[in-house]
Amino acid sequence: MNGIYELVAENIPQPELLFFNYGFWQPGVDDSWIAPSDRLYRHHLQFVRHALSGVDLQGKGVLEVGCGRGGNCYFLVRYSDAARIVGVDICAPNLALARNDSRLKRAQFLAGDAHKLPFANTSFDVVLNLESSHCYSHFDQFVGEVTRVLKSSGIFCFADLWNVDVMELDWPARERALRSSLEVVAEENISEPVFQAMGLSGSLSEQLNALSDARNQAVIQRINGGVKALRAGLATGDYSYRLWRLRKQ
Repeated sequence: MNGIYELVAENIPQPELLFFNYGFWQPGVDDSWIAPSDRLYRHHLQFVRHALSGVDLQGKGVLEVGCGRGGNCYFLVRYSDAARIVGVDICAPNLALARNDSRLKRAQFLAGDAHKLPFANTSFDVVLNLESSHCYSHFDQFVGEVTRVLKSSGIFCFADLWNVDVMELDWPARERALRSSLEVVAEENISEPVFQAMGLSGSLSEQLNALSDARNQAVIQRINGGVKALRAGLATGDYSYRLWRLRKQ
């Protein structure tokens, strides 16, 4: 599955495609905090903000595992008071895009495997992982690594698609790994807000279509076909999208 991210980075290098999450929208959500220049990304920024809701970031060290092109780190750079922002990804083309993006100069981007993070024990106050863990073959190892690099009382903010049958993952085992390693602070089913954002102006599919050309058209059609199928699964309730905030003891 990681191969699709390399294809996207190589065929759609435009910096306009900053985020690769599906976004978050619900009636009455306040978006007045979003800068006018970031309106295109409003649903994606809302997603990151909601995932980190209630987490103290001021002066903290934050690690994002699976940082992609740097969108979620952009939220941290522009809209938080985090003192240290580090993104890790296994996809070299994504890292190159993030490192070359002038908007992300305050963040550091490193190559690394989610199953073996390149950091010492107790290195971070907060770890963020959004919409990438379905690519991890050994989820329990990933959770163990998150626990290892978190400081005592550190917070892990985690969200991803769930119960997607075509992914052929052991979803109950993944949930057990989360609950057995860390204390659950909050958990939510955010399927409806994600479903709504996937169909609104500024959605990932709309942004991809705006960047379509002869070279990347096949890749974009492939991605949008998958998005359509996932959205249909959320609509029927066969799939879900879940979010946890967990604390290291």
